[in-house]
Amino acid sequence: MEDKLTALVLGANGLIGEIIVDLLLKNDKYNMVFAVSRKGVNKESPKLVQIFADMHNVEEKIKDIRVDVLFSCIGSTQAKSPNKDEYYKIDHDYPILVSTLLKKNGCNAVCLVSSIGANAQSKNFYLRLKGQVEQSIMALGFESTYIFRPSLLMGKRKEHRLLETVTQKLSPLFNMLMIGPWRNFKSISAESVARAMIHTASLRTSGVHIYQTEEIKKLA
Repeated sequence: MEDKLTALVLGANGLIGEIIVDLLLKNDKYNMVFAVSRKGVNKESPKLVQIFADMHNVEEKIKDIRVDVLFSCIGSTQAKSPNKDEYYKIDHDYPILVSTLLKKNGCNAVCLVSSIGANAQSKNFYLRLKGQVEQSIMALGFESTYIFRPSLLMGKRKEHRLLETVTQKLSPLFNMLMIGPWRNFKSISAESVARAMIHTASLRTSGVHIYQTEEIKKLA
């Protein structure tokens, strides 16, 4: 009989993180899901362990936890974190701290939500930050590292983001124009990303694997 898996979802009440938690609770391959967030998730299950934490106290909260898979879905916005140093700490230092602690405790697979265009050498702050997060995750040397670079995410967020709302409404038109090498810039549903992450985690393939939008859709 196949051993059951345990997982930790960082950013569990975010757009992708909340969907991952819901899917994992319904997945027979997992018998325990740790959901890390500041506000908690509106879910109930004997498999669910909610951990209320942020970057300032997460180390104490998870220092003794052992899981098989880490789903890292943490991410801030410029509106919530206008200070770039604070933004960097949330998007980079926080997931790297959690990843380091879990790997030390035996976690062998990490699934990271990044962004299309992520590049540690980019002149754009956001894309450079995402690229640096990717590099830091890869440097930790997990047995399996899965990096997802989706384009515009479609889904209902808890907080209102005017620009993103407008862009989502216009996305069907943009998608029609995204052909050939531009296909990876088409919008993608948050659920597709979540499903693809869970699917790849089950493959247990060693090494570093990076997926763009079109590949993510095929894995979902």
